Amino acid sequence: MITQLWRGEIELWKTFRLFGVGGGLALGLPIFSAMLALTDVPDDDTALVFIAALGFLFVYLTRVFVGIWRASNKYQGEKAWVVLAKIAVVAGTFNIGLLVVSVLFADTR
Repeated sequence: MITQLWRGEIELWKTFRLFGVGGGLALGLPIFSAMLALTDVPDDDTALVFIAALGFLFVYLTRVFVGIWRASNKYQGEKAWVVLAKIAVVAGTFNIGLLVVSVLFADTR
């Protein structure tokens, strides 16, 4: 299934809703909720766990975004869904970029 997702061989609605929205929320919400719950700068071990979790989320979302883009190229239905799917991928990629920058340049005083 991972190869099918990467190639865009899974239907656009499934790729977007199940893997993009569902998987993104299932993985992202616990990570970001835990990060927001910390009131102090985390110790080194906790920070490494967060970095690993964010790395996994980054890899997952990269694969999903490529799958959404490719599935939208193969979609034969309403063209508006193709445009909206690609806008969502661009916006999601931009958000990931902001996240990476904020993690890399976080003030740890």
